[in-house]
Amino acid sequence: MVRRIVVALVLVATLATLVAWPRQSAAQQSVPETYPPYQARYFGETGHTAVNGFLEFWKNTPNALFVLGYPISQPFIEESFTNPGQFYRVQYFERAVLEEHPENYGQQGNRFYILGRLMGTRLAQSRQNEAPFQKVGDPGDGTWFAESGHTLRNGPAPFRDFWLNNGGLEVFGYPLSEQFQEVNQADGQTYWVQYFERQRMEWHPNEPNPQYRILLGLLGNEYRDQYHRGNGAFNYRRADQALPRQFIYGFNAHLYGQGTAWQDRNRALTLSKNAGVTWIRQQVRWRDLHDVSGAIYWAELDNIVDDASRQGVSLLLSIVSAPDWAGGPGMPRRENFGDFANFMGQMAARYRGRVQAYQIWNEQNRACENGGDCATNGGIGGRVASADYFVDLLEVAYDAIKANDPYAIVVSGAPASTDTNRADIAISDLEFLRQMAVNPKFRSHVDAIGLHPGGHYNPPDTKWPENPGPGPNWRNSSEFYFRRIEDTRNVLVANGMADRQIWITEFGWATANNTPGYEYGNSISPETQAQWITRAFEIGRNEWAPWVGAMFVWNLNFAIPWRYFGNEFHEQAAFGVLNGDWSPRPAYNAIQAFQKR
Repeated sequence: MVRRIVVALVLVATLATLVAWPRQSAAQQSVPETYPPYQARYFGETGHTAVNGFLEFWKNTPNALFVLGYPISQPFIEESFTNPGQFYRVQYFERAVLEEHPENYGQQGNRFYILGRLMGTRLAQSRQNEAPFQKVGDPGDGTWFAESGHTLRNGPAPFRDFWLNNGGLEVFGYPLSEQFQEVNQADGQTYWVQYFERQRMEWHPNEPNPQYRILLGLLGNEYRDQYHRGNGAFNYRRADQALPRQFIYGFNAHLYGQGTAWQDRNRALTLSKNAGVTWIRQQVRWRDLHDVSGAIYWAELDNIVDDASRQGVSLLLSIVSAPDWAGGPGMPRRENFGDFANFMGQMAARYRGRVQAYQIWNEQNRACENGGDCATNGGIGGRVASADYFVDLLEVAYDAIKANDPYAIVVSGAPASTDTNRADIAISDLEFLRQMAVNPKFRSHVDAIGLHPGGHYNPPDTKWPENPGPGPNWRNSSEFYFRRIEDTRNVLVANGMADRQIWITEFGWATANNTPGYEYGNSISPETQAQWITRAFEIGRNEWAPWVGAMFVWNLNFAIPWRYFGNEFHEQAAFGVLNGDWSPRPAYNAIQAFQKR
């Protein structure tokens, strides 16, 4: 059956008349970047990933697999044949070519951000003088489109119902002909057909399976074969070769404190770049910048942003800790959500194009992150706010950021890996994430989903219960394992968010330290730490592709201030890849040598 459908729609004779087809262009710099969110769904059937807005359009198309088909290319830049001289980012599917229109972004809910290329228009172009393609008058029965001068009916073929039930105007466009009988050049049979701006429908009333009684042209396949032989965008790829954007390697770093005896911000940035790591995650405490008077003191953050920008390092700013006047030190009171939105809007406007991403809160499923003290006795005080409360906070921040910098990536705060379920201590990250995912506001107000896996002294390939670590402690729960990410991913899949990328914004392993609760680090040598970090990168980059998009090691340089203040064996220093004297640890050298792609 599949073979017959493909053959029946080759349209070789028609395509042979086409000339001056769109060509690949080197003028990619003239085409704006794709707007976030970045998302991906890999199809092994064709070896390609439907990505970003193209995937969103595909998901919103009824019966998408039949109407649009599988993706057959990665996105690339191509000249429009309807607007010569205009270049667009396109992605080819079996039955359509989708085109990104940045000029429509942010309007009408992005309804026209992705449009189907007018393939049917091109097919009909040379046939305008034929009777079925000539405009007709309005019969007054509601079937006529003034925009094209043609009717769309259910007789003799039920094309109108098919058009209405499978995406309508956005998928097929207006009718360009009346229904008429046409010989299919492939099988010599005569069928009722109708041409539309973006497709051609063909009626097979004798087909036993009702799903195949109306067939659509495999126009994407045909145009690829006619005009894109040798174009690498169509080559079959593994999942790890078909990401929606370049994979991000990052460090958590301490960039504040310039002018103190221990800090050298530009040295830290240079060391990050020299390791091939071009992203830094820097935590920013709202309470340190925003005065009760309304004044915002940007000075040192301005310098951090300036230095990172000058060095070509991208920034993910993790925003935490409300001022006391707004209900801090945890999340703000609900009546102060507007103050937080104002703060984030001003930040996004101030750093537009220079701060690439913002993460809203950190480990919000821990009580100490919402009014307590996470630095004492493993975290004391506070109470976990509900997931809905957090999503409401994320919503106002997202809207304010996007209004001032639509290209900024907004990452949700990463729940801490835990199976505890006590609101005065922590709520399981699996449950908290589930509650976030079922809130409809979450999908529409997040570009990437932040997660923090465990590690403790379990190698990255181990996992409870099927492949446990060495024990005896920190062993009998998946919360202690790097592969906890697979459990959180399953929560997202179960709640319809499989396509949104995960950013692992903290991961790592401690070595020997003197901090209670982190004794597992005493079993991990610096060499083992190096091996486990690079193996984790391999898993995230290759085995979890394309649904993991970023990984930030915890951490780059926290050992340096801890050494200055007299405790280089603090757990934060033990997680670092630099020693307190700025010299590289084995983990730094291993990350530097790791082949990044």
